[in-house]
Amino acid sequence: MWPLFQWHGMMVTIQSKKTHGLLSAKVWNKKLRTYYTLTCWESKEQMLEFRNRKAHLKAMKIHRKLGETKSVSWVSAFEPYREECLSRLKTKHRNRVAA
Repeated sequence: MWPLFQWHGMMVTIQSKKTHGLLSAKVWNKKLRTYYTLTCWESKEQMLEFRNRKAHLKAMKIHRKLGETKSVSWVSAFEPYREECLSRLKTKHRNRVAA
């Protein structure tokens, strides 16, 4: 499934670079095949439009085949630190997130 994950990740990255309202996007991993993304948007509406269209929508439809997915979001005037994101993921998903 790794090549399929890579393909969809690349297509979502291309989509994100063409999307209006995206302020920043970061991807990192803590261990093999565990990746985290942090995106910051001008508005929730722009984020939802990105999430529900094109490559990202296709990736969401098959994500269960690719592995486990968890997400958390909030509104902020500032870009959060990775540690804050991981902390909120852990809290939201009852400490089932690898740190």
